[in-house]
Amino acid sequence: MAQVNLFLLLPETEPTNQWMRSTQADFYETDAYETLIQYLKIISESVTIEKYEGFYDSSNIKNFLCLYDTLEDCYPSAPKRLLRSVISRNAFINWREEAIQSPDTVYKIFNQPINDNTFCEIAERKNKVGDDKYALLNHHACTIKEMIVVNIDNKSDIEINNLKDEEEISKWFAKNRLPPRKFNINPKHGENRQDIRIVNREIISPLRCSCQKAQALLDTAIGESVKELYNLDPDYDEIIVYKYEGPTPQNMYHGYHVPKNTEEIPIDIRKRLNR
Repeated sequence: MAQVNLFLLLPETEPTNQWMRSTQADFYETDAYETLIQYLKIISESVTIEKYEGFYDSSNIKNFLCLYDTLEDCYPSAPKRLLRSVISRNAFINWREEAIQSPDTVYKIFNQPINDNTFCEIAERKNKVGDDKYALLNHHACTIKEMIVVNIDNKSDIEINNLKDEEEISKWFAKNRLPPRKFNINPKHGENRQDIRIVNREIISPLRCSCQKAQALLDTAIGESVKELYNLDPDYDEIIVYKYEGPTPQNMYHGYHVPKNTEEIPIDIRKRLNR
């Protein structure tokens, strides 16, 4: 069965190839450091409810942390502790334990040889298991800003999606999530309905938009659990609450609109939707 694969990549204190960015150049400034901390938290929030296999490179992590070994006392959120939390919470594993790239294979980016790194590993896996989905979680890790293309043995050009922030992660999952989320109209809430009804003393909130619009917003909805998701509908300035209908049919949701300041929605979710 096809699966989604995410690879975490961080900048390095001593860059191992010409495409990697240096922590020494970019992360001595407090603002840059705090931005990275925030990005790692966003990664954790964005992928925690998704189905995927997560990978990191132990050599890359060690190289990244070299700079911060001397900064542990300067920051309350030390990189080691935060990285350990992100990796363990989201079940990332070290791809080097079962690496499939080969030292006998020639890998190139922009016709320049590279070896023994995450770019090569993603490219080799994607080349061999084309039905899977692959993406790089990258924040200031490499100088390439758009799609990364790795050539294998001067034959195959492998494209790697390069995700740099919460919006890009959300949009990528909307197109590549396995299985995709599906929206289902529930007669209780209707479709394109505006009135709030009371039935047997129960307040029934409406689905104010069309099924198609609700589906589009479901694709990028967020939450703390797959059982309940949320997204802001800018047309009505309200939030759609999506309720999971169970494993059969798979990944099916129905939904309805509520005021965006309602206490029905966790405060952390409201903050994320209003970033």
